[in-house]
Amino acid sequence: MPDLYGAGGRWRQQARPRPVTRAEAGALQNGARAMTAVREPEGEPVLRLHLLGAFCLRDGQHRTIAIRTRKAQAMLALLALSPRGARSRVWLRDKLWSGSDEKRSSTCLRQTLFELRRDLGPLADRALRVSVHEIALDLQKVWIDHRAVAADPGAFHRFGLCAETELLEGFDIADPEFEDWLMLERSAWADRAEELADAPAPPLAAASATPGDRSAVLGHDGAVTAMPAPEPAASIAILRSVLHGGDALCVPLADRVMEGIATGLCELSRVDVLDLRERATEVETLVKSARTEFYCRLRLLRVGENVTLTLLVHRASRMALEWSQSIQCRMDELVAYDGVMLQGFVAQCVDRLAQTLLPQGRDAEPAGSARRSGYAALNLIFRLDPNALESARRLLLPEDDAHDPLHEALRAYLASFSVGENLGTLTESDRAEIYRMGTARLRASPFNSVALACFGHVLGYVFQEHAAAGELLERAVRLNPAQAFAWDHYALHKLYAGDARAGRAAAERAVALGAYSPIAYSYETTLTMAATLEGDYDRALQAGRRALQKQPKFNATKRYLMIAHTARGDRAEAEALRDGLLDADPDIRHPDIREARFGRGILHGNTALMAHLDRLFD
Repeated sequence: MPDLYGAGGRWRQQARPRPVTRAEAGALQNGARAMTAVREPEGEPVLRLHLLGAFCLRDGQHRTIAIRTRKAQAMLALLALSPRGARSRVWLRDKLWSGSDEKRSSTCLRQTLFELRRDLGPLADRALRVSVHEIALDLQKVWIDHRAVAADPGAFHRFGLCAETELLEGFDIADPEFEDWLMLERSAWADRAEELADAPAPPLAAASATPGDRSAVLGHDGAVTAMPAPEPAASIAILRSVLHGGDALCVPLADRVMEGIATGLCELSRVDVLDLRERATEVETLVKSARTEFYCRLRLLRVGENVTLTLLVHRASRMALEWSQSIQCRMDELVAYDGVMLQGFVAQCVDRLAQTLLPQGRDAEPAGSARRSGYAALNLIFRLDPNALESARRLLLPEDDAHDPLHEALRAYLASFSVGENLGTLTESDRAEIYRMGTARLRASPFNSVALACFGHVLGYVFQEHAAAGELLERAVRLNPAQAFAWDHYALHKLYAGDARAGRAAAERAVALGAYSPIAYSYETTLTMAATLEGDYDRALQAGRRALQKQPKFNATKRYLMIAHTARGDRAEAEALRDGLLDADPDIRHPDIREARFGRGILHGNTALMAHLDRLFD
């Protein structure tokens, strides 16, 4: 059985290695860190400390270092925000253990310093200066984003910061002295962030490059231009499933569910999934797992024929449970796996994991290459805002080192919003490039159900090649039957092909699977379309109103709600929706544009629908 997922969700087969002892694993981890430290180029930082936003610490190679205790993280923050990177031991004790006496706080400080050194490994001696009276960071070897912005205000925009970016977001150690200090620091930063956010973003220049940024490149004019430093892919580790009250058969069934979750996550996100279920795990996987922030385990509880499945997600840096998700099903449903309830659990866990691994800030565009995921881009696309759409386009730009099939599929998928939502323009050269790109990349990587659904939708909706689109979309739902996005676009294909009954069934499945997705409103819109075309106007109104509550700007929802109200005789409601559509899309008055918006396959031969439209727009 494969025991390691690669980035992008591909399985890698590997020979079964010999078991590794804990001592060997620890030695290998320390050796790997030591080699990293030795290879650090002279003059580059050995640590990169991020305090703007969530706390994050990376080494010189941009790999995340997990500092396991909050007090150790707080100590780094206190040192980093001090005028010269140093604080006395007395001052640190007062801020971190204000409720303890001198003896106890001194002991706690020594223990925290020990834990910090342990987590930093060989880098501790290079980054920290410790004496009898004070503890300090070597500011020549530790890069700090807060200090970088203070030294170069232009870095504020280049780092993707905004006025709402909080210092040490969500940080808390429950000490009143520390909280008072943090409140003052946050207030000072908030004032400064507002000033910097209002200032125009300067062009990138040599001085703006962060220390040790290997992506600073030489421009055509000889100037050095700073580019964002590459971030490693996010990662999770899968632990062995826990079984209560079942037989040996339950373990592979639970693993099947866990593998479905991992597959769905890899289809949408840049994430390495490390499989630690086998006792004899490859040494490289163990070393990688030492830097993994999230560990996942599936717990199965069986009582008779009833089964409770719970996904547990633990965060290593906090040494605590991040969240859990549970579902109850029957044993026969678990064996079959194709039930909507069980697959809905898989889809819900995928969405939650994607949001946990790749959190979205309040700014329109996610920052950093670690957030260059299909999940982030898809959510930007479905904001239906021209600025967010442009942010998604930039997020999906091809990188120099690799072509991501999902990114290319999503770039093609953007074309359907130019046709259906009147967002942007689609030239003939754009159409030709999209068609060429789609066919080439599908031949290269045909195993991602989201990418297949994107290209299938574009082939059917934009290019009217419904037979080819049907093949791709059927393959997508077979590859991953728990992928709501694939079922939704399969439903749309059936509607464009004139099979409203099949489209309704697929749309109902997409709504059930994607109930907790951030883009659930788009699935409800497809159901609105299918129910309208089947003549079930009550169901259409129910789904359409729910969709508009979540996304009031989706014109596709308004178009079909307008038809449903017209068919029911709700003249005032129908005309109000029509007027809103005309304000947003005046060209919809023209029959050719209406045909493009609704889909030629839907309008042709549907005399009732055409009659409703003629009454509304004539």
